[in-house]
Amino acid sequence: MTRLILILALLLGLSAPVMAETSLAGHDIGSLVFITNKDSNDVTVIDSKDNNLIARFEIGPWCAPHMSMVSCDGRLLLAPRTKKNDFVAIDLKTGEKFGPIPVGFSPEHFDCSPDSKLCYIANFEEGTVSAIDLTQMVEVARIPGFAEPHGVTFTPNGSKAYIANFGAHEVGVVDTKTHQLIKRIAVGSAYKVAALNPDRYLAEIKGIANVTPTPDGRYVYAADGDSGEVAVIDTATDSVIASVRVGAEPWRAYSSPDGSLMLVPNNGDTTVSVISTRDNKVVATLKGGEGMTGINFTSNGRKAYAISSGEGAVYVYDMEKMRQVKRLKLGTNVVLETASTTADGNRLYLACSTTNSVYVIDGESDQVSVVPNVGHSPWAVAILGGYNYCH
Repeated sequence: MTRLILILALLLGLSAPVMAETSLAGHDIGSLVFITNKDSNDVTVIDSKDNNLIARFEIGPWCAPHMSMVSCDGRLLLAPRTKKNDFVAIDLKTGEKFGPIPVGFSPEHFDCSPDSKLCYIANFEEGTVSAIDLTQMVEVARIPGFAEPHGVTFTPNGSKAYIANFGAHEVGVVDTKTHQLIKRIAVGSAYKVAALNPDRYLAEIKGIANVTPTPDGRYVYAADGDSGEVAVIDTATDSVIASVRVGAEPWRAYSSPDGSLMLVPNNGDTTVSVISTRDNKVVATLKGGEGMTGINFTSNGRKAYAISSGEGAVYVYDMEKMRQVKRLKLGTNVVLETASTTADGNRLYLACSTTNSVYVIDGESDQVSVVPNVGHSPWAVAILGGYNYCH
């Protein structure tokens, strides 16, 4: 079967799948880069010490995984099988696969609790969130009440999870002990219009893509795409304490390593708003690119990188001087997806779905190198202890 897959890939002009080990016993999990490939239905692994491909984990045929991540204890590789409406976990030391575990319809984004015992998966087209017990490998609850649930964010103590509703102007708060939706927080001003007729406005809404916490978990920031506002939510009271006006169609907020800044890419006007978390005001507006999919930081937050998928370029900012210093053009007719930053904050690993490659950007010199043939249509990158997100 493996040989047949290789031959078919070559005949179709696809990147050949990586033939490597299927367990990572003896490897430092924190130094590894995990690449989720939508069209080859696998997760490949790069050792960041030498940028060699060392492993490939099959997620399942025709399942189009949207993202993957490593549990916080470094034990499990977790991945929803989006087109199969289920979920798998793989023991990274033994290669043993758990599942598939049935979940809701169209699972895409998810998060793992800090104690690595629980996983919440947003079932985008079903409007539910699946709670997976990672000790028993079973769905213990399916939580209703969401509109196109997108990003999932646990609090540092794991007691609550914040669910971003892309199909509504609100954030859902879930109690992780009872698996109950305990509060719905309105974000921005656009919800007042949408509330008049939810059925009419649901398909047109650009709501909340993700909820971004400060490093201490005291506050979370939620950008609403339609209203051009970022809500600041106090996690102690689950109330909005400030609303910050940014640019048009903000995607989401990205926290600097020390939590002093939130950078918000605005895809409606190709700008990046810089919010000071001390007084919740916009302190700078930077030039951005088309179709921005993410922002990463290096050099302890002194530099930031905005990924412009629409331009095949990365914008580089000096955050001490609050200005753009470079624009790295990575290719022509390339589609950039998302990146992760290594735990030491020195390098970015950026997935490019059209070249089946990962670009590596050095945070000191901004020099770019390429790891080719990582799988077909690499979509997301994850590093244990790094800065991870999806789109």
